[in-house]
Amino acid sequence: MGVLRDVRSELPCLKNPISLLIDDWSIGYVGEGRGTIEDTKFEKCYEFAKDLVKLGALGVRGKLTLLPYVTKPEGNTYRVLGRIDKGIEGIPSQKLLEVLSLVKGELMKYFDITPELLTHTLALDIETGTLINESEWEWSNKQDLKTLTKYIAHGLQVLRNVGIVASGITCPCDFGKEVEGILAKAILEAEKIVNNITLTWYFLHMQSRRIGWDGSSVNPRLMYLNEESKEAVVSIISGSAEYINQKTIDSVGPDPERLADQWITADGEKGRLAELLKNKAYIIFHIHWYNSHGRDDKVGFFALKELASRIRDLWANKVIWMKCSELARYFTASKTWKAEVAGSRIILSSPFHCPLFTISFAVDREVKYIKVNGKKLKKKEKPPLEKCSWTAMGDRVYLCFNLTERTIVDITFK
Repeated sequence: MGVLRDVRSELPCLKNPISLLIDDWSIGYVGEGRGTIEDTKFEKCYEFAKDLVKLGALGVRGKLTLLPYVTKPEGNTYRVLGRIDKGIEGIPSQKLLEVLSLVKGELMKYFDITPELLTHTLALDIETGTLINESEWEWSNKQDLKTLTKYIAHGLQVLRNVGIVASGITCPCDFGKEVEGILAKAILEAEKIVNNITLTWYFLHMQSRRIGWDGSSVNPRLMYLNEESKEAVVSIISGSAEYINQKTIDSVGPDPERLADQWITADGEKGRLAELLKNKAYIIFHIHWYNSHGRDDKVGFFALKELASRIRDLWANKVIWMKCSELARYFTASKTWKAEVAGSRIILSSPFHCPLFTISFAVDREVKYIKVNGKKLKKKEKPPLEKCSWTAMGDRVYLCFNLTERTIVDITFK
């Protein structure tokens, strides 16, 4: 009988997870104001949403912000124009429904939709619906668990009112950064109240250059865990700078290919995302929607489209696109599963189920076949793996399957 040992978790299907995070998008900003965002018209916001579907068709997955409230700058302050579940001043109700239908019917196939809290401008008194003369991020860093939970839950509820279940949140600027332990627990409590979700996530941090070994500084972080109640909160981190902003365009020129080169060169060998790939890191990067569609030439969008095409053509066997909810689940499962080896059987336990879970183990004999919970896996001659498959490389065997609370892996040796 063969001997197996050293059971490890691996990246899903032996591919680097990859995800695009899109910030600041809203149903629309109305009227003239100061700054790029406030000058944007409703139609430009809508055009971005329609173009984003094209990126989804190229395989792109990730998360998209949908602001629950729309505000407008007036003088030195802001005014609330409305909220997406009750109507927005200046946007006909039919237009509002049209955009929301696009989000729910198309964009949710490809992206998790999240609030970027309520306004992304001034904090809101949710009892009166009026703005407080303090930014959301300044306000958040003075709050306790109860007030943060209530504020976050309100944002989740507005999205739920229009048929969108947000599995996590996006933090505007430094929202909750100084009280991050409280923030993580508040997100979990708010998700449990509104959506009955117990494994949640948030986007707050960016790490645009490598610190530490093997890309670990840009991987997600498990910020809260209660295995008994099957609760977890994951911090999703962007591992790249944004290369379609005006500063980069001024530096390299309004050329989509040269802009895409900053992420991945045309041969797939250089660029920030190529660095993350080589480090076997989670490849997570972000943009702000207006850097895609703020300019009339939409050079930012065409750079993203070029990038998505390069990833599809060059890295199809190297990366796997995931929504943030999928990333958070995989990362949590990879940190909480346990394995017990009994002869030629591995008994896995996990508080969290997880599709495409991938493990490896060392063997001293050639493997004939493998069964997971009684189902025979398909043997592949080489990586990458797919659902319910396995392969061997050297003295290690790699397999991909759906992890459940209790999973039995039976190995038959030649």
